Amino acid sequence: MNGKTTYHQQVSYCGKQRCRKCREGIGHGPYWYAYSTENGRTTRTYIGKNPPPDLQVLLESPSPPDNLEPVALRIRTLGQFQLERQSNQEWQTVTDAVWQHQRVRALLACLLSNPGRKLGREQVMDALWPDADIETASSRLDRTVYSLRQLLEPALSRPASSHLLRMEREGLLLAEQSQIWVDADAFEALLNQARTTGDPGSREKLLEEASVLYGGDFLPEERSADWIIARRESLQRNWMGLLLELADLRIARDALSTAIDPLDRLLAADPANEAAVQRLIISLAQLDRRGEALRAYHRFTTALQRDYNIAPLPETRSLYEAVQQGDSHAAIALTSQSLSPAEAASLVDRETSTAYKQGYKVQIGRSHQTPLIGRDQELEIMNQLLLASEQGTRTRKKAASLPLDTQRRPQCILLVGEAGIGKTRLAEELSQGALKRGWAVAWSRIYAQESSVPYRQWTEVLRSAMAHGLWQRQEISKHPLTYQPLSTLLPELHDLFPAVIYPTPLSPEQEQLRLWEATLELLNTISERTPLLLVLDDFHWADASSSELFAYLVRRLHGRPVILVGTYRDNELPASNPLRPLLTDLQREQVILSIPIQPLTDEQIASLLSHLPGTMVQYIQTRAAGNPFFAEELARTVETQITPSTSHIADAHSARSIAPNQTSDIVDTQLTLPDTIAAVLELRMSRLTPACQRLLGNAAVLGGSFTFNIIQQMEVGVNANANEDTILDLLEEAIQAGVITEEGTGTRINYQFWHPLLVSHLYDQLSAARRARLHRRAAQVLQEVYRGHEEEGAAMIVNHLVAGGAEPLQVVHYAALAGDRSYNLSAYPEAEGLYRIAVAQLDEHIGPSLSNATQDERSQLAYLLERLGECTRVQGNYEEARHLYQRVLAVRSCQRSSTTPTEYQYEAQIDALLWREIALTWYDVGDSLHAQECCERGEQVLREAEVVGGAAWATLRFQESYHYWQDGNYDEAHKMASEALSLFEEALQKQ
Repeated sequence: MNGKTTYHQQVSYCGKQRCRKCREGIGHGPYWYAYSTENGRTTRTYIGKNPPPDLQVLLESPSPPDNLEPVALRIRTLGQFQLERQSNQEWQTVTDAVWQHQRVRALLACLLSNPGRKLGREQVMDALWPDADIETASSRLDRTVYSLRQLLEPALSRPASSHLLRMEREGLLLAEQSQIWVDADAFEALLNQARTTGDPGSREKLLEEASVLYGGDFLPEERSADWIIARRESLQRNWMGLLLELADLRIARDALSTAIDPLDRLLAADPANEAAVQRLIISLAQLDRRGEALRAYHRFTTALQRDYNIAPLPETRSLYEAVQQGDSHAAIALTSQSLSPAEAASLVDRETSTAYKQGYKVQIGRSHQTPLIGRDQELEIMNQLLLASEQGTRTRKKAASLPLDTQRRPQCILLVGEAGIGKTRLAEELSQGALKRGWAVAWSRIYAQESSVPYRQWTEVLRSAMAHGLWQRQEISKHPLTYQPLSTLLPELHDLFPAVIYPTPLSPEQEQLRLWEATLELLNTISERTPLLLVLDDFHWADASSSELFAYLVRRLHGRPVILVGTYRDNELPASNPLRPLLTDLQREQVILSIPIQPLTDEQIASLLSHLPGTMVQYIQTRAAGNPFFAEELARTVETQITPSTSHIADAHSARSIAPNQTSDIVDTQLTLPDTIAAVLELRMSRLTPACQRLLGNAAVLGGSFTFNIIQQMEVGVNANANEDTILDLLEEAIQAGVITEEGTGTRINYQFWHPLLVSHLYDQLSAARRARLHRRAAQVLQEVYRGHEEEGAAMIVNHLVAGGAEPLQVVHYAALAGDRSYNLSAYPEAEGLYRIAVAQLDEHIGPSLSNATQDERSQLAYLLERLGECTRVQGNYEEARHLYQRVLAVRSCQRSSTTPTEYQYEAQIDALLWREIALTWYDVGDSLHAQECCERGEQVLREAEVVGGAAWATLRFQESYHYWQDGNYDEAHKMASEALSLFEEALQKQ
């Protein structure tokens, strides 16, 4: 280390009694110092507030090196606790007397057991001297730190200047792996590297290196400290999983003999490890060592019964029986299919308790099973903000002298959206990622019933932070003047602080400011040790005091590694809510970043519901309108309520080409809106007056959108007291509440319901009689609106007539009009649905026998059936189209009466053309034989009617030419096509 110069920042303390910074533990600086070692003697040189130019370049680079110092020490913690120091290119075990002191070893063990190798002073004192008072524990800690620094860097003349064990604010920080190598950290690093590599050979090599490092339990001499025990168990779990994965890799490349070694090592440590036993039996069986495999099973069952009083898993028992019968290949196939490496690793849970990471795990929001879908852009924006905060923290101290706003960036994220859109889920995902990056996370959620409780949201935040060890009561008790106001928020702190009597009573404003300053100071203190993420869920329910404290903190946490995330529903904030002007001011100051959460696309909803049949997914896509919460709740309801009939619906869809809207109708008849969704919708509606709720309930009959003229005419028809001004007032109330939206200008104004499920919810609340009455009234209004051009609104009129129980012939009239309009627009699925309605209503009117029908009714039925047949054939449902055309022929045969020869020939030509349509249904599926038979039936009809020539004969000949062409008989196809052409020309000449 001779001639090596390193640079570090340190906070200095002047020691003056009147210095507030020193009294509160803040100190001065930080200042840069250069450390140089010559001939074993280290000197420190003051640099200033700014680092040297060469170091400045490194600090400003995108990825500055974490440390410039080579490894100085090695600490072995796995199976032993040993300190090694390099001397003359060799590593020698440290045997100094200081190393034998229990308190020195305990302090080092505590630091090595915690993430980042850092601990607060209060945490160390509570762990090492829990029964001592603060002064005694603090004195002991200072002496222990001094001794440990001497041990780590004996060449230092002033141990306080140690760069291997530093004091930052109120915490202790041990140097990183690049300076103090620790075998446990190296083990975990190799393991993480192995899990990220895609090459099996490289992964096996890394796992082998990691297994060599693991020499036994982590710090085996310590048996009581929770931190050490937690990490010991975590490392043991990782080691067991490593050995299993190493065995799997060797089994996969048929290196069975070498696969047995890690399994034997694992079973020596844990004879009841079922995953290892299964792999050992497989390997031994493949090596034809069946006797050893059976003995391994017997040893395992004995250990399992002795230690846990349980029996092996059925898979293990089946494996044993297969090997016992000599069928090793079946056993191997059985186990390899039923047990993955991840599942095998989970079997270790039988004998291990809470893992190290679980000891620090924070419950983030709610439990969720589905992955986050469709929020990559929003998550990337938030992660970039976290990354910027991390990078800013590294250079915050050197940039403290810059003007206030030159490097200002938002440190608060507001996720804005409607209920169920995924705000909380997105915040959960961000929090999980922050935890993995070493951030501390504190959550709070407030409910509508708590919106009148002052500071409720911040009380939950501080208690959550304390529960997870981010701050301790003993720590703040040392600064009573600063933190005493916190006892207002947290009454459990009251006994920690002495009573403070002021010469003159403080005003309410002063009391409030002291509380805000105490909260800010506490968050600053926490952030000095670890970056902090605060999540304020459902912030729209926050009281005025919480909102004001939120604004105060957001403005003053600039430059600190603290990020605030709030979720709120903009439509839940009334105009009088104090949060509205606060957010407006904060956005103008650019200290918050507002991210609107948009609905998911249909493709993203389909990915979310990929486990459901396609017809159900289409239904949910329509109903959920991009809301993931609604989609998942509907999916659960679909699975529980109509799963038995789902396959039936899907089969019907494929066999009869049911239109998507018809599938939705089938589902709607069976599906009840989930209570969770109904509660959300009812909460939104509860803010409206009864008159407004009644108006929207009536409007729900019209569907998802409506115009003012239509709703006005409907209201006048059902409510004699309704007038234009009253209706406008109610609509404006609904718009302000976010229940409906307004589009258009002038006389072309449309009102749209906030969500399709709200329409369903309001509609379901109407009685059956009221629904029918409103539907009939809606049909009357629409008939008046579309008088003279009924075909444009016929589809809407049909829906209301059917739902209102109108006369069948009236329904048939409008269904035929709507069907013809859709048919002319080539919208065949919609036309099919409308023609089906018309046919069903006409069948109901006629009854079971066609003899009861009039001539016009039979003609209309034949026309509707023919159009329905064409719509189904165009969509590829050939079998049903064939049956429909055959039914047309049957209806036409019943409607004939005594006719003239000319009329008889005309009807015969129509029948022949229908046979040609039936032939097309066979031709389209490649069955030219049946298609030709149908054409011959058509020719027979023409001969019987003595029809010679004409368009009907030409059409049949032209169709027959296709049959011969399809069969490869091109000469006959050419002949038929030529004959068809001649017949067409003759028919044109006669006209």
